[in-house]
Amino acid sequence: MRGVFIATVALALAALTTAQTPDPAVLAAINHTRAIDDHAHPRALAVNGRSDDDYDALPCAPLEPTDSTITGRLDNPELIAAWKDLYAYPFNDTAPGHVRWLTAAKSARKNQLGNHYPAWVLDRLGIETEFANRQALAPGIAPPRFRWVPFDDALLLPLDTSALAAQSPDRKIFYAREQALLARYLGPRKTPATLAGYLAQIVTPTLESQRRAGAVAIKFESAYLRALDFKPPDVAAASTLYARFHASGVLSPAQYYQLEDAIFHQIALDAGRLGLPVQFHTGVGCGRYFMLTGANPLLLEGVFNDPSLRGTNFVMLHGGAGPYSKVVAALLMKPNVYTDFSEQTYLMPTYQVAQVIRYWLEYFPERVMFGTDLSPGTPENDWEESGWIAAHNGRRALAIALTGMLQDGEITRPRALELARMVLRGNALRLYQ
Repeated sequence: MRGVFIATVALALAALTTAQTPDPAVLAAINHTRAIDDHAHPRALAVNGRSDDDYDALPCAPLEPTDSTITGRLDNPELIAAWKDLYAYPFNDTAPGHVRWLTAAKSARKNQLGNHYPAWVLDRLGIETEFANRQALAPGIAPPRFRWVPFDDALLLPLDTSALAAQSPDRKIFYAREQALLARYLGPRKTPATLAGYLAQIVTPTLESQRRAGAVAIKFESAYLRALDFKPPDVAAASTLYARFHASGVLSPAQYYQLEDAIFHQIALDAGRLGLPVQFHTGVGCGRYFMLTGANPLLLEGVFNDPSLRGTNFVMLHGGAGPYSKVVAALLMKPNVYTDFSEQTYLMPTYQVAQVIRYWLEYFPERVMFGTDLSPGTPENDWEESGWIAAHNGRRALAIALTGMLQDGEITRPRALELARMVLRGNALRLYQ
């Protein structure tokens, strides 16, 4: 019996090892395919000494500091691998003097390439086109290599948000940012006195302007501001609230959410009419007060099931990173719902990401997309390094997932290569046209 047990354990360990070793031909094909990055926050070069802060509407930097996961720490060996590939880093450690060499080499490369630097980074990452989720594009962050995905949470917030901002220290910062972005969208205009006027004169024209400016999708970071449980709109009640509080007064959070539901529904309708997929942050987020339960993609099921919104496509960014990745697979059965594995490939071990990707591919492979969620950080671990790690690990995780499916007889080798290309670029090409 003991021998049988030992043999069983040995077989299990062998299977586990094999499952984490990608098929060389599959991995080679994946590594040679130029990807479309479904979600990222690239940073432009500083202008006149002023750093670019348009890379996010709700950046994590102003929040109370939190501990970094192991991928974001200086002792992550993948960081050294990124430095070697990007900047020919000649060392095998992170000694302070060597890190200073790295930051100097990075600055020299930026000075050499100027506004061509962001595209050069994409070339090093094997990315053909990156969807830049930013407040605005910038020199070097522009088509055709970068395509714009603007933030539209601010449009949900036309009235006083002080009650919402009081919910947590994080939200106090974030709602102030949203008010600044709304002012940017409004320009010299004032918010109309009625909800109908606001929707017709501000919301719809803003989306149409974003589309004309080259937007390929729109993004909601709502999980940082509220739960994702948008309800069917009660337009009459929302209109009454808007008119009552437009000039003065503060809505309670429950009243504001009722107003947001009505505005969101109009935005989603306009997005469908304009051919703009609607992206949502789902899963884990930054900040000590982030409400993970509010970022559960299952909360969006009512939106996905709304018959009036079946002409709008939705994307669950990050695939519910963390505890919600499996429920994402079931939600992909909706005809207009997609996901990507951005963020996961930077925050989670590759073998875990491979398990997630395989689970999705065994459900609806036509709805799964590659993504990095590369984002600015410290000088030595900035958007370039996070992008390199995410892209490298994402490709390897995809190869491991397909290898397991191939070894288990779920797919043929030609189908494995077809699925790889679909995930890396084909699905995004079809969705974003």
